[in-house]
Amino acid sequence: MKRSKIDIINATVESYLKRRHYHQESDIFRKSERGDCQTSAAEMTLSTTVECSTSRENSIVFSAITNDAGVADQAYHKLKIWIQTINNENLKIELQGVLYPIFCHLYLEMLHGGNRQTAIQFLKMYQNDFVSDTERDFLEELSSVFSIQDIELRPLVNAFRTRKYKVDMSDDAHFCLQKFLAKQGHVILMQVINTHVTIIRKIPEVHPDEDRSCERGPNRESVINGHVEQPSGTGVDREMRELQEAIRLIRSNVHQPLRVYAINNANENASCGSITPNIDRLAAGFSTSEIRLWGISDTVLTRPRLKAAPLNFASNNPSTSRSLWTDDHMDEAGAIVMRGHTDVVHDLKFIPEADVLLSVSSDKDMRAWRLSDYSCAAIYNGHNYPVWCMDTSVFNLYIATGSHDRTAKLWSLDRTFPLRIFAGHFLDVNCIRFHPNARYLATGSADKTIRLWSKDDGSLVRVYVGARSTIYSLAFSPDGKYLAAAGDDKSVSIWDLATNTQLIELKGHQDTVMNLDWSSDGQYIASASIDGVVRLWSTQRHINTSNGDNTNSQSGQDNSQVYPTNCSSILSLQYYHKNDSLVCIGTS
Repeated sequence: MKRSKIDIINATVESYLKRRHYHQESDIFRKSERGDCQTSAAEMTLSTTVECSTSRENSIVFSAITNDAGVADQAYHKLKIWIQTINNENLKIELQGVLYPIFCHLYLEMLHGGNRQTAIQFLKMYQNDFVSDTERDFLEELSSVFSIQDIELRPLVNAFRTRKYKVDMSDDAHFCLQKFLAKQGHVILMQVINTHVTIIRKIPEVHPDEDRSCERGPNRESVINGHVEQPSGTGVDREMRELQEAIRLIRSNVHQPLRVYAINNANENASCGSITPNIDRLAAGFSTSEIRLWGISDTVLTRPRLKAAPLNFASNNPSTSRSLWTDDHMDEAGAIVMRGHTDVVHDLKFIPEADVLLSVSSDKDMRAWRLSDYSCAAIYNGHNYPVWCMDTSVFNLYIATGSHDRTAKLWSLDRTFPLRIFAGHFLDVNCIRFHPNARYLATGSADKTIRLWSKDDGSLVRVYVGARSTIYSLAFSPDGKYLAAAGDDKSVSIWDLATNTQLIELKGHQDTVMNLDWSSDGQYIASASIDGVVRLWSTQRHINTSNGDNTNSQSGQDNSQVYPTNCSSILSLQYYHKNDSLVCIGTS
């Protein structure tokens, strides 16, 4: 879309001011409203093209299994053979625990896709691998299910289908599984694990008589709790550990709707922030091109630990593996200072499994930092202009970045070059998010559009038009059905991905909305505006998918929960699985 030079300059200046958290009292940088109804031929052509593209019946199929059941069979067989070749017996036993839920859900997915004969053959081929009484009883029930209707008529199977299966797994076993899925795993396996399996990290502080509960092998007890298997330890052991962990969390951190971490004396310099999933470390990027890392609660940051990182990085960084630690790496407040970027740092992401921090900057680079020795592990070049944003996919297998060069790019940490380039926006890509199934990603732009892309081939799937201003933040619902977007128009718009319609517009903020996130249970949307106010919206109250009411023109009333943070700016707003906490990082 051809735009005048002054329009491009105004949009760029406006985007810069928002990113530096400057309040805009006037609309001098906004495009003036036209007093006539004349439209150029180019704009009419573009409008017609977009309308035809967005009205096409191209609903997304969120199951990767429905079309090719043979691929599902091969992926499962490959996973099974890999687990059998593991020499460490403890790891093998832990990883075997994930085979059973994957096997059952693959069979149900095959039926759901209409592949009845292939599903029956798949069940007969592998059902003898599971020997416990509980597993055999359920497989016997499963063998009489041949259609979607049969699933709904059997409460036990239906509960298994709709509830997540819990698997206890140590950090070592979890990393091995992640490494296999990154190199050899098919998207089918990753989708089943992400949708139907909950991997619970084993708590290291256990009672001495429970030390060997994870080494019991095929004879370990399995108990159904709400039709969900618990294959690691007895049901009593597991419930006791979960109760002890819950008591510890309640005593140490009283649950609150919003937890705020404020960075003092950083109103002008702080540009972004992030916290680890365990909420034990906080990182912030600054306009001075530095990154600072703090310990939270009882966590104390120490000098570098010289050990090899468990992840292979692209080897384009000339720095050595040994840390050149000096006293300059720690400031007077006890924060670790990491230097390497040459311009403003705009976004940060932790990869906890590999103990790595990612950062993007106006210097056009993405960097990976080892948190074991606080050194730069790799530098990734590919964008031609400043990089504004990034996101990581499920299992942190891929990274996506958005830039001032109007493109988004897909990366893998073991490659210095981008794997995919997503081009189509007319102005800056301000925000980017992976879909929960990791097959799609969404981008929001200053051109007032949201685009949905296919990760596998880089093709454009959808274009969502209707926003009245720049888009600064995106968030997918946990079930992958909805997409929330917000920006300069001070409202939160919710889109139905399957029907390509805008369900509702939530209004209440008094300034630009820069941050969005969806709670892990899908019940709430949290939004934060540039004036330091956080609002909590109930999705049940605003989204109605059970009837055919037309809500496109309706706007949500301002009945949200309001939390003034007293922060001069908000750098990050995110839900964390630990206590399902909503954590905000701001400056004061």
